[in-house]
This record gives sequence, C-alpha cells and structure tokens, in this order.
Amino acid sequence: MNHSHWKLLGIAGLMVVLAPAAWAQGPSAVAPSPDTGATASSNALPEWPPRPNAQTEQKKEEKDTGVLAKFREDLSKPLTPGGKAKRAFIQMLFPGIPATAAAAGISMASDSRLDRDYGMGGDGFVRRWGSAFGTNAVDLFMGDFVLASALHQDPRYHPSKKKGFGNRLGYAISRAVVTYSDSGKQEFNASDVFGTMIGTGASTAWHHESDRRVEFWAERFGWAELTSVGFNVVKEFIFYRNYPRQ
Repeated sequence: MNHSHWKLLGIAGLMVVLAPAAWAQGPSAVAPSPDTGATASSNALPEWPPRPNAQTEQKKEEKDTGVLAKFREDLSKPLTPGGKAKRAFIQMLFPGIPATAAAAGISMASDSRLDRDYGMGGDGFVRRWGSAFGTNAVDLFMGDFVLASALHQDPRYHPSKKKGFGNRLGYAISRAVVTYSDSGKQEFNASDVFGTMIGTGASTAWHHESDRRVEFWAERFGWAELTSVGFNVVKEFIFYRNYPRQ
C-alpha cells in the first residue's frame, strides 16, 4: 500500500472518530412561533436565514446581502423530491462546471495516475474535464436526488449550532458521513456516501481498461470524499460564518 493510500485511510479514520461527537450537535428546540405560540419539535430543521431580533435585524441584513449570501441555501423547510432534483441540476452547473474544470487542471498539472490514460495537452484537459463533470453529475443525480428522495434525507449542508473552532471543524468533517433526514433527525449519510460510490464507479467504468482496477476506484472514492469534506469546511467557516451559535 503506497503513501497516498495511507493518507486516505487516515482521513477516513478521522471522520469515523469525529462523527460520533458531532452527531450530538443536533438541532435544539426552535423558538415559539409568533403565529401560534407553540414550540416546534426538537427535531425541527435549523432555520436559515435566522429570525433576527429588533436590535440586530438591520446589522444582520447588511451582513447577508453580499456575494456570500448567494452561496447559502434556505434551510427553513424540507426539500420535496422535485426540489431535490432541481437542486441537483443547479449544482451540476454551479459550482459543478468551474469546480470540475479546476479538478481537471490539477489532474493534468500533477499528472495524476488516475487520469494518465487521457494524455496531456488540450485534448487531455477536455477528456479530464469531461470525466470529472460526468462523475460529479452521476454523483449528484444518484446521491442528492434519487437516493436522498428514496431515503428521505436532506442533501443540503446544515451549519453547526455550536461555537468554537474545534467543534465546528469536527462537525464539518463529520457531515461526510452524517446528515439530517427530512424530518430533522441526524443519521448516517447513506445518500451521499453511496452516491459518491456510484459516481466514482461510473468514472472507473468509462476509463481505459488499464485504469479500471479496484484500487483506482477506491482512490477516486477517497479523493471525492476528501473534496466533500473540504467543501463542508468552506461552507461552515465562510458561507455560514454568521449562523447563530450557542
């Protein structure tokens, strides 16, 4: 087993260790509704944008009108299967197109063994980009739409409700294997994990025969999960930096 395999196993182990602790960061009870006065269930989905109080309303609105506000999602209600399909398609285009183009560039610059059969130059870049885009599209369609709908899971990122760098970092990493159900309960993120397995499996299938070995699929899956963790950390500390935390 080479050095890259040990790194991937180490990352997977870290996610397994951190997941139980982050699992406990479930959503707390939502404040009484101004319309009914009733208190929502403790399993209610955390709300974003949060309901500001009178003293901070203008300040929060000013913070949330910048470019980063466009990257946040409305988490106030569950997604319907149609909503999950629409979201998956949008994600394929953005950030899908620029992100997979960047991945193709990194693959070419590093002469990754996983894509070496595509060659170099302009044609090599286009092949790598097409493969990365296709992998991401299959992953989103199967994971964020088909499996998320069938398993009643929420494909969106829900930020941590806890303060502290360590708590938030552990939570963001754990989201690769833990997610919310449509009813607000935390559970194993089967839709994302199996969706990634299917996406990287499809990618392995359309590579040249020399790059279809099981170890290549395992490495592609590991890098895909690591990329997912990276995006979660960015969402937690940048996109949702103003989320109300305890």
